[in-house]
Amino acid sequence: MSEKRTVRIGHEGGTPREVEVEVPDGEPAIWDAGTRLQVAGSRAPRLDGVAKVIGAARYTYDISLPGMLHGRVLRSPHPHARLLGIDASKAARLPGVRTVVTFERADFFAALGETDEAGKAIEKDEGAAKLAEARTIRFAGEEVAAVAATSADIAEDALALIEVRYEPLPHVVDLEAARLPDAPKVYPAGNTQPPTVRERGNVQAGFDEAAAVVEGTYRTPVAVHHALETHGAVARWEGARLTVWSSTQGVFGFRDDLAKFFGIPSASVRVISEYLGGGFGAKFGAGITGVVAALLARKAGAPVKLMLDRHEESLATGNRPNSVQWIKVGAKRDGALTAIHLKSHGTGGIGGGAGVSRPVRLIYSCPNVKTEEQDVHTHAGFAMPFRAPGYPQGSFALESALDELADRLEIDPLELRRKNYIDKPGKALMREYEVAAGAAGWSRRTRPARPAKADGRIRRGFGLGTALWPMYGGPPADAAVTVHPDGRVECVCGTQDIGTGTRTAMAMVAAEVLGLRPEEVKVTLGDTATGLYSPASGGSVTLTTILPAVRTAVEGVRAKLLQAAAPALGGSADDLVMAEGSIRRRDGSRSLTLAQAAARTKTAGVKAQASRAENYKGTGVESYGAQFAEVEVDTATGRVRVVKVVAAHDCGRLINRMTAESQVSGGVIMGLSYALLEQRFMDGPTGLVLNPNLEDYKIAGPLEMPEIVPIMVDVYDPANNVGVKGLGEPPVVPTAAAIANAVSNAIGRRVRELPITPDRVLALLRGED
Repeated sequence: MSEKRTVRIGHEGGTPREVEVEVPDGEPAIWDAGTRLQVAGSRAPRLDGVAKVIGAARYTYDISLPGMLHGRVLRSPHPHARLLGIDASKAARLPGVRTVVTFERADFFAALGETDEAGKAIEKDEGAAKLAEARTIRFAGEEVAAVAATSADIAEDALALIEVRYEPLPHVVDLEAARLPDAPKVYPAGNTQPPTVRERGNVQAGFDEAAAVVEGTYRTPVAVHHALETHGAVARWEGARLTVWSSTQGVFGFRDDLAKFFGIPSASVRVISEYLGGGFGAKFGAGITGVVAALLARKAGAPVKLMLDRHEESLATGNRPNSVQWIKVGAKRDGALTAIHLKSHGTGGIGGGAGVSRPVRLIYSCPNVKTEEQDVHTHAGFAMPFRAPGYPQGSFALESALDELADRLEIDPLELRRKNYIDKPGKALMREYEVAAGAAGWSRRTRPARPAKADGRIRRGFGLGTALWPMYGGPPADAAVTVHPDGRVECVCGTQDIGTGTRTAMAMVAAEVLGLRPEEVKVTLGDTATGLYSPASGGSVTLTTILPAVRTAVEGVRAKLLQAAAPALGGSADDLVMAEGSIRRRDGSRSLTLAQAAARTKTAGVKAQASRAENYKGTGVESYGAQFAEVEVDTATGRVRVVKVVAAHDCGRLINRMTAESQVSGGVIMGLSYALLEQRFMDGPTGLVLNPNLEDYKIAGPLEMPEIVPIMVDVYDPANNVGVKGLGEPPVVPTAAAIANAVSNAIGRRVRELPITPDRVLALLRGED
């Protein structure tokens, strides 16, 4: 059931207007443009900040249990091979080794999930494994066997004793080589899939109408997530019950994967992730790491810790696919776009996910758009979602083409984007263009000079790009809030805090409703044992999904407390307010503490639980942002120095301005690193990753840091009772594009490939496109 409500929508710097929305029954009053809040929207330090700084926060790596063993995984050295047999007898006899498991069968992991009539997982015997079809290895680094031993060193020694017989097969790791008809096949069906084609309008008619047309081919590299904390898990069995501490972005998905694999009820699996050292999309589900940790623990009859090292992290935990994008864009004389045509292909290794077209299809107004995208398989590690999957690649090609088009038309690139703005109620992008351009000093930008006509060794340039990210958050999610008899307030949700400040945001919503300070609210999360479901944290959904449930729950507690306090304070609940940790009459004449009010309920605490309602109909647009970059290019060395990045973003109603700005700054840093440094290199003859470490795989550090100016624009466009939207993805979307446009503006040559390394800059200056 639902009801119609009138809400005020708008954005900071604009004039709110009233719209009618359809709201599920039972929702509290909506925090819209007319709502004035005290805690939400302020700058609050992270509740877990001190714990992290002093080392008190316990990550999965820090977990140590009595009798715990150490797991290690043996990985294939071949990019493509048939696994003929494994002899682990020597490893099993090594003193200190408690168990060895081998993965010979092609269906090994699926087979272990089979159960007997009592629901107990069936162990496959050695003879059955030998009769099974030989397993095909498809990338160097794929799991072959695992051991658990009393120390990590003994486990490592045991791996060296495992004898594996391989039949090496032809391989291909190069994107273009994999597309050739005679290329070694990754899968029997071949290495390419039919392109995914999407079209609106008629692109040829659009190009015929254009006064100017530009086209070019743009390339982006494979990038690796490289979260500071690697993948890992600590698993412990107690009879038929399994507890796992894991570095995961989704405790409930991790739990369900293990339950399915071992053929046991989900209620028999508990997954804990109190702190997470980064994920960026690579840590969804149990994965092989989680399954192997639990498998070793069950077979050894002891807890097992399995943490991957940096080398393994580089090979077998995911990556951002590369791309080759041909894009053609046409516009009228005034800059109005008439047509965009994109053809792209890329590789996610043995996986997929190389699509890049959403920026082309979603950000700017254009009547005629056609996109053609193709996944290409290679003998390399699989792709995983990586912060705004497909968007940074697609943004680089699109925004570069738009800048080139603007120069061709002799139009300011910012004005071209404004010309093709898609207007929507509650959208603040025009405001973001305005404030970011002013803070960036955009008026100093000049049209790019050809290298032969420019003076000076150091050239300065300016570029911009636009961010967009859809609003994906919604049900299901559950939360509970309790005021204990002593007045302590606890807010509980099963969700994980992946480092973005979820704990603090939950506390701020509860504090807003109950008249408290955030630090007066205890937050419990990251544990499936709470029984309060939350989806995985990815796609910028966490706060959008859980905070409305938190608010509904805390409003329920508030109503119960006011009802209990009213008789003692002489009036009705409507006569009371909650502030500074107490409940008092509006005239201030009488008050009760939370503990006194809770005691009047004659229960063991006042509690309310709530579930996330459906998104409202009639409001809720995407999150947007505008980013401007200023760079200096040394024309003698080719070195690019990013001087300043201004990033103006919205995320609906701000909850914590401090962590929002931190999120934007982090996205800018990641985007800068992608623009200038990051690239996975593969060796064609051997099929191996050449830079599987953080020495040869370059990531931006303090020396690369520019001045970063995050600007948050409040948007009141509530699709839920809090009005919050996602912010994790948007800041990384246009950063590389803005930097590339700034470099192109500085040197007078179009940057068409990432990363923008000194050798590529020098080649451009020599006229080598």
